[in-house]
Amino acid sequence: MARSADVLELVISSGSTTLKDVQRELGLGHTVAHRILQTWTSLHYLNFDAQRKVYRAGLKLLWTGMRVRAALDNPDLEARLREIYTTLGLTSSVGVLDGRLVLHVARNEGRYGPFKVEIGSALPAHATSLGRVLLAYESEAHVMRRYADHDLTAYTPSTITTLPMLLADLREIRRKKYAFSYGMIDSSSATVAVPLRDGDGRVVAAMNVIGPMNEFGADAIRERILPALTDIAAAPVSLPALISGRHS
Repeated sequence: MARSADVLELVISSGSTTLKDVQRELGLGHTVAHRILQTWTSLHYLNFDAQRKVYRAGLKLLWTGMRVRAALDNPDLEARLREIYTTLGLTSSVGVLDGRLVLHVARNEGRYGPFKVEIGSALPAHATSLGRVLLAYESEAHVMRRYADHDLTAYTPSTITTLPMLLADLREIRRKKYAFSYGMIDSSSATVAVPLRDGDGRVVAAMNVIGPMNEFGADAIRERILPALTDIAAAPVSLPALISGRHS
């Protein structure tokens, strides 16, 4: 995932880039570089100019940038994440769905951060606690349409890789009202996520905490982590439609 993010950053910083540029600047082999570029292009984050053989930012990437900028000045989200740090000392994030990805719109670094995730980073929803909480509050028909012709990529042996497995997992998340990820996208990390609701009770975002596996045992989650996270997430959150993806 880090290499995929690096490719996007290269395109953003340079304005346009070629396959050879990606190979040279990031030290990637031809096959890996081409696969990453094709993946981002298929998701509409990049556009490919066949005549000039260059990749540029696509509409989805531009839209994502607008959503992130809209989220940067949100005192409510910032205050909640600071409270998580004060209470638990852990890294925390707020995310919203963006297709089959979860977009990080707010983040506060705690004492543990296993891999680079910045505001604006997008990770696969099926492999993250944030994404799975948000998917859980969609209808199963909607989830099935999202993933109808798309593989669920495995990032570790714990990643959910089939649609029936994902749907069963989402039913359990709806029942419990939280999602737990134990090494699904990073084999050394555990996360817990809960939904954030607006004033009408609709789930518009999700908030999580991340830490080392040895601090996320069943007792720690039940007695310490989940109560604090649930309490901090309880009050309605106000997000512009641009961020939450809701439009009038």
